[in-house]
Amino acid sequence: MSSFFSRWWKRLQPRLRRRAQDEQDLDDEVRFHLAQEAQLRIERGVPPEEARTSARRDFGNIPLVTEATRDMWGWTWLERIAQDVRFAGRMLARSPAFTVVALCTLALGIGATTAIFTVVNSVLLRALSFPEPDRLVMVWEQSPSGNTTNVVQTQNFLDWRTRNRAFEAIAAFRQLPANVMFGGEAEQVLSLTVTAEFFSVLDVPPMLGRPILSGEGRPGGQGTVVLSHTFWQRWFGGNPTIIGRSISVNGRPLEIVGVMPAGFSFPGVRAELFSPLVIDPVTAPQDGRNFSTVARLRRGVGVQAAQADMDGIAAQTARERPQMNARWGANVVPLRDEAVGQIRPALLVLFGAVGCVLLIACANVANLLLMRATARARELTIRLALGAGRWRLAHQLVVESVLLAGLGGALGLLLALFGVPILVSLFPETFPLPRADEIRVDGWVLGFTTCVSMGAGILFGVLPGFLARRNDPMRVLHGSGRAVVGSGAKVRALLVTGEVALALMLVVGTGLMVRSLTHLYAVDPGFRPEHVLTLRMLLLPSKYLDVSRRAAFVEQVLERVREIPGVTAAGSVHFLPLSGSESGTGVYRADRPAPAPGAGSSASVSVITPGYFPALGIPVIAGRDIDQRDRMDALRVAIVNQAFAREFFPNDEPLGKRLKVWWSSTRGDDIPEFEIVGLAGNVRHEGMHKGANPTVFLVHGQEPNLFASLVVRTAGEPLTVAAAVRKAIRSIDPEQGVSDVQTMESVLADSVARPRLQAILFGLFGALALVMACVGLYGLISYSVQQRVREMGVRLALGAAPSSILRLVVGEGLRLTVVGLVVGLVAALMLTRYLATLLYGVTPTDPGVFVAVGALLLTVAITACYLPARRATRIDPARVLRDE
Repeated sequence: MSSFFSRWWKRLQPRLRRRAQDEQDLDDEVRFHLAQEAQLRIERGVPPEEARTSARRDFGNIPLVTEATRDMWGWTWLERIAQDVRFAGRMLARSPAFTVVALCTLALGIGATTAIFTVVNSVLLRALSFPEPDRLVMVWEQSPSGNTTNVVQTQNFLDWRTRNRAFEAIAAFRQLPANVMFGGEAEQVLSLTVTAEFFSVLDVPPMLGRPILSGEGRPGGQGTVVLSHTFWQRWFGGNPTIIGRSISVNGRPLEIVGVMPAGFSFPGVRAELFSPLVIDPVTAPQDGRNFSTVARLRRGVGVQAAQADMDGIAAQTARERPQMNARWGANVVPLRDEAVGQIRPALLVLFGAVGCVLLIACANVANLLLMRATARARELTIRLALGAGRWRLAHQLVVESVLLAGLGGALGLLLALFGVPILVSLFPETFPLPRADEIRVDGWVLGFTTCVSMGAGILFGVLPGFLARRNDPMRVLHGSGRAVVGSGAKVRALLVTGEVALALMLVVGTGLMVRSLTHLYAVDPGFRPEHVLTLRMLLLPSKYLDVSRRAAFVEQVLERVREIPGVTAAGSVHFLPLSGSESGTGVYRADRPAPAPGAGSSASVSVITPGYFPALGIPVIAGRDIDQRDRMDALRVAIVNQAFAREFFPNDEPLGKRLKVWWSSTRGDDIPEFEIVGLAGNVRHEGMHKGANPTVFLVHGQEPNLFASLVVRTAGEPLTVAAAVRKAIRSIDPEQGVSDVQTMESVLADSVARPRLQAILFGLFGALALVMACVGLYGLISYSVQQRVREMGVRLALGAAPSSILRLVVGEGLRLTVVGLVVGLVAALMLTRYLATLLYGVTPTDPGVFVAVGALLLTVAITACYLPARRATRIDPARVLRDE
């Protein structure tokens, strides 16, 4: 590229030198011709001064002649542009107030649009950072209801892997915390257990070493681990000689066999370690549904063909193992759609909103340029009279507006560069923005900003240029310096009306988002989050594979934690409410026949310890809480929530009834039976926007789980006891690490982070649009008053009351506002339906929001019109008539 420009510059230099010489020759020739003509007239007896004047007069318009001569040389378009750019720069510098207002308006509009487009481009439009990413898909199981996708059962994955004809390879993986020992300290980090095909499916080899091999995923296989680039840098300082060394992971020494390249990650999944996913073919048919799968399509095979292939395999497995697979299907989803599916509607809606802001900014600047062009009508007309062509003047005005837009675009790009990292950081770690590490300003964003800037410049530069060409020179010159009042008035009014309509649409969207957020904040989560500390653990499988040791460890930890000063209650649950994770299984009443395969009901499952309900403030409405008597050798008991009681016991009392639950930590049980001993309040697990699912609470002492999330209620600030809780855990097992130490209030806040961010961004865009629209309305009315000073003065001189002038001016603004409101309301009613998936507890056509927003805009518009109208009532008629 640099060599191309150097060659181009070498060819251009001689032309530039010749052009400079041609300019000098043309000037000398004109001077010589005028001098010769003047000399001839002097020789005829004409006085010298009169001879020179008459010679110049008879020669004609010198600039026009030289301009026509230059047209014969070629390359004049480049010179004209350069000349117009220099002139535009001088004109903008002479009007600093106008320039600053226009640049700020454009910078805000273009900057906001560029920032949102950067996110949209990186998340939705840019291909995934894998070779041939369009061939990557995820394969899920389809639940019998057909409404939800589910993780994959172990034996089903094995069948898919051997029977499919659509994939080059298919891999299974599962995200789990990993307990790592380093320097005598235990830490839990996120990891992926993966089958050997994982890296070949993604077609990304390790940067150092080798990937996981197929034999390492068998029971008793070699313990190996592949490190992420960030883990390698943070723990080993980027040492390239670590291949072959061992690291303690989950209590086992694993050999480091590879390091992944920088930036490698699976979409939507965080991991610092990759270890073999061990699958035992003997026990695989009895395993639960635990794995996610990713596959690479064969060349020439599309998603629909793969779906047909998987439908056939799912039908086979349903016939072969109906107890596990009856009515279950398979669902093939492109990996990019899976990665951005949940965030796509919100980003597209935000992009549409910021596009409206940009249109309002362009309309405002176009109005400013129209007013400026009208004020410069006399200057432009004089230039016409001196020989400038109409197209030449329009060209100059367009160049001026494009220069203004280019400067505004550059400032907007700077705002976007600073704003994009802030925007990404607003998403919480628990609900991150997909592909956040790939979001950056690239060539597409620069091209987008350039196109938007130039398009905006041409858009709001054509109108003043077009109107300037339509001006009647005689009418303008006859106006004694006043611009033509009516020139462009209809266009300016139309632009302001459009601004009001667009602003109303955005403010309506803001109102709906804010009202939805207030509904979410008013929702009862089912627990009391204040003064509660939480942390998560995955118990070391190598130490606590035995269920009795697993139960004893959690009990000992809770006993130590309860002894910490300031702790009032402590308990454990395997997955925290609102954490984004939840277990589920099949459930039916023991006093009724077992349902047919695939026709049974399911419920969520939470494995809890004594003290969990008091620690989190969940009420036990009837019956009793679990306690120390509920041990492994005692009767299996359960507590159900109100949603479960309504669905499974609509006309019965649930206490004392028994349930069959497909859930057991010990092998050999057919379907365990549990007696219901308590009824608890509903707790929202999936999110504040979703109701509580039917839930069964099982006792950790009877069904010990490797996952344990501690819930510690304190008398004061929860984080002050975090160090003591860690110390209590280390005192029992120094190798046990913890993760995600935070307050329950933080968990609750993170659960509404996305709707809160949507409301904030919509609020910013709506406020910006409202301010811009009102400034545009104020500017139009103020300019109209300025242009009609003589009319207002004459009215007042003839006896008109100041109040009538006030009504006249305010009425003019209100007419435009009402038209804009009507257009905006109709457009909002049609477009707000696209917000339905982002709202909670409010309809997209909520009348309260529409009425409130309409009243707000009307009030603000009246204020914007009142200020210039009040100034019009104070015009001095005597001074106006004297000026005339």
